[in-house]
Formats: sequence, C-alpha cells, structure tokens
Amino acid sequence: MRHDQTRIIRGIGLLLVVALLIPSGSARLDPPNPEEAADPPSWRFPGEFEEQSAVWLGWLTKEYIRGYHTDDVMVEIVQALHPHVHLRICVPDAAQQEHVLAVLAEHNIPTENISFYEKNFTMLYWRDFGPIFTVNEKGEKRIVDCAFNCWGYFAQSDVQSRMMERIDRDVAADMGLESVMTRLVSEGGDREFNGKGTLIVTESCEFQRNPNLAREEIEDEFKRLFGVRNIIWLKQGLVDDDRYDTTTIPGPNGVGVAYRTASANNHVDEYCRFVSPDTVLLAEVPAEEAANDPVAAENRRRMEANYQILKNAVDQDGNPFKIVRMPVPDMVYFTATPEDEAYASLVAYANYADGTAFPYGRPVTVVPAQSYCNFLISNGVVLGQKYWMPDMGMPESLKKKDQEAERILQSLFPDREVVMINTIPINFGGGGIHCSTQQEP
Repeated sequence: MRHDQTRIIRGIGLLLVVALLIPSGSARLDPPNPEEAADPPSWRFPGEFEEQSAVWLGWLTKEYIRGYHTDDVMVEIVQALHPHVHLRICVPDAAQQEHVLAVLAEHNIPTENISFYEKNFTMLYWRDFGPIFTVNEKGEKRIVDCAFNCWGYFAQSDVQSRMMERIDRDVAADMGLESVMTRLVSEGGDREFNGKGTLIVTESCEFQRNPNLAREEIEDEFKRLFGVRNIIWLKQGLVDDDRYDTTTIPGPNGVGVAYRTASANNHVDEYCRFVSPDTVLLAEVPAEEAANDPVAAENRRRMEANYQILKNAVDQDGNPFKIVRMPVPDMVYFTATPEDEAYASLVAYANYADGTAFPYGRPVTVVPAQSYCNFLISNGVVLGQKYWMPDMGMPESLKKKDQEAERILQSLFPDREVVMINTIPINFGGGGIHCSTQQEP
C-alpha cells in the first residue's frame, strides 16, 4: 500500500511540474474555434437623430398643481408623433390604458400606430428608468440595465427605486432581448450621444449618484455598456435643476423665496444636446440678463464654464464641435397649496441646506423645471417646449424666447417638422418631453 501511495504522489508531482511549464493561456490542446476567436460584436447607442422604430412614452394622469393636467401634454405629444413613428404608450395598469384610449378617442387620434405596455410605475420620466436600447452592426438590439435610486433622492433599496429599477430588465425579457446589467447608477437624461463614439455627461450628476466610484470606473462602464470611446464631462446644469430639497431660489422680482416643484438633479438634457454627430446645442444666458438677476448670473457662470469645456473638446476622431447656443427660458412662478401633489413632495423633503423654514400649511411660490433643450428628435419631427401663456401675465420676453427656440430648432432640423408644446403640467414633476420619452432604434 505504501509503495502504491509513493507512485501516486510522484505522478501528481510530475503533473504539477508539467502544468507549471505550460504558459498561461496555452494549456488548451484542442484547436481554437474560429467563431470563438472572432471579435465579439460591438454595441453602440445611436444618435437620437438617427432612424427610430418606436418611441416609448410614459403616460400618467396627474395634476402636480391643480388645473394643470398632464393628459393635455401627452395628447399633444401623441398627435405630433404618431404620423411619424410607432408609439409604445406605457401605463401602470389596465384602468389607465382604458383612460388613455378614451382620451385619444376624444381627440380623434387613430391608434393604428400605437401600442401599449403595462408595467407598474409612479413617475412619468421613462427615459431615466425605462429601456435603454443599444444596437450592433448586425442590427440586433439589447437593453442596458442601470441601477436606479430615484434621481439621487432615495436609497436603491427604497420600494419606488426597486419598482422602477427593474423595468428595463422586464422590458428586455418581454421583448426577448439580452439585458446587460451594471451597478452604475445612471439615468438616460444625463447621457448625450453623437452615435459615433462620443458621450457627454454631467459631473455633478454622475458623481452624486455614484459617490463610491472613481471617474475612471464610471468611464469604463460607459465604454463597456455603450461602446463609446470619448467622454466629455461638463460641470453643472441649470440652477432650477439643482436638488429641489436643498435650497430655495429668489421669488418674483427678487422678493421672497420660491421652491422647485421637483428636479432631475443636474441632467445634461436640460442644457446641452447633440443635434448631429458634430454639432452640440448648449444653453446660454446673455450678460445683460445676468447683470439683473442672481439666478441668471449663476446660470451664465455655469453655462460659460461648460462652453469652455466644449470649445476645447474634440469628438472621437479628434475633430472640434460646432456649438450652437440656445436661450434659457424666463423663470415663471406659480402657487402651490397644501392640496397639490407638488406641495406634498415639498413638505416631505423640507430640509433646506440654506436654512429656509418651510411654511407648513400655507401656500408657497413654486417654479417648474423649464428648458428649451429638453426636446425630442424623432423621424421627421422635433418636439420642443414652450411656456408663454397670454392670460397669465407672463413677460413678452418669454414669448420672444419661445419663438427664438423654435427658430433655432427649425434651423438645425430643416427637413423635420418642429412642433412646440406647452409642457408646464409635466415640468411640474421635474422633467419634460425628452424625459418622458425614450426612442427605440
């Protein structure tokens, strides 16, 4: 028995010596499979200006401020889009689908180019938690499954975070597509792609969502998930898109304070957009506005800092960008009362870093999330946002800015129809047209 054990031990020792002499990665003796040796397909997120097969639209019926109905905005979005692209209207349950169908019928909107997707959700902005489609050179699609923490306001373990974090994964399963998971917390509204390998994001957003990740780790994930090679980091977004639960802003004419009804917390699609592979649209505040308004002054400082970054940046091939400037809307003010949904959100997060004591039970002045950059590009059409309302005592300067924003969009998209929609009812929730939609390539 001892002699047999000695032979076994010597045999094992010989095998160990042979194994150590074989170079790492060369132990495989069978010939390589040509299919396995080939490069895996590369995946990319197409530019929004490329051809789309569908647009996904989150439709919730809400009045964040009483008298301002989200249905009014959704109807206009559908009217503008359905002749150009298939619409996937996302609803939380069958009752909401029946309601939407009744609204469409009331406005004589045909449904041949519309389908519905039912999934429980509580917030409008499907670009941020819904399916994010990438494609490869074969035309195959897959969905990127990012982590989600309700725009940095809740923990990832929160019931709403968990409910909506899984939606992209569920869509992939329902469509029979592969989903690619990442621990990176990131929303679609803070990623702008030119479709050729360049991505623009906002530092203040991505770092707030991922405090435990280094810039290089975040970049590595973006490259893996979206096939980008070149990432441009802008600094900050607009003041009215800062965290709504930290500071207030000056009230009308600088008197008193106003509260943000909600915000996406520094998303790039509120102030900077790709309109073609080599052209970037960036918000701008003129010096004369900044001289008379502290919010405008801060917005000008931030946007000019971003402009310097873009001016010195290059695309994935080393070429500079064309930069077009877009005005920032005049801030408009509304009143929220304790009966309003927007008021309840303010009460829930009334711990303001600037020391403001929230006047519980009393009406407050509020501002929605306004932007001319939160437009949607689709097949043959661009949906922009406008704000001036003739019977609301709004300044004529806002009307002129609405018109200028429309002119700029039409000049950038001469072959597409530009439709401007008053989006105040959905802006009260912290986002706009671009936030509420997501294109499918």
